Amino acid sequence: MEEPEDQSLCSDQRSAGPAWAFLHKPIISMVMGSLMSAAGALLLLLRSAGVSGASRSVASACLSVGLMFVAVGLVWIPVLKEKHRRRRLSQGLEDEC
Repeated sequence: MEEPEDQSLCSDQRSAGPAWAFLHKPIISMVMGSLMSAAGALLLLLRSAGVSGASRSVASACLSVGLMFVAVGLVWIPVLKEKHRRRRLSQGLEDEC
């Protein structure tokens, strides 16, 4: 087994992963909201065509909750970007090696 090369106490933040890795939660929220909205819209269309016996309130609830998830994800992204930027700035000023 090889010994690990000389490691410093300061970790390089850029090698931790892709730059967009901190955005996975809002992306998941927007995808799930889009799927839920699509399911609500499909239920509304099937209900209006007379194919489905699903109640209109279930379709409306799916549609509105899905759109809320999409809105939360869209608002969450700029908040996380600003938080990430401030964290990088504070680490760059305080944690210099």
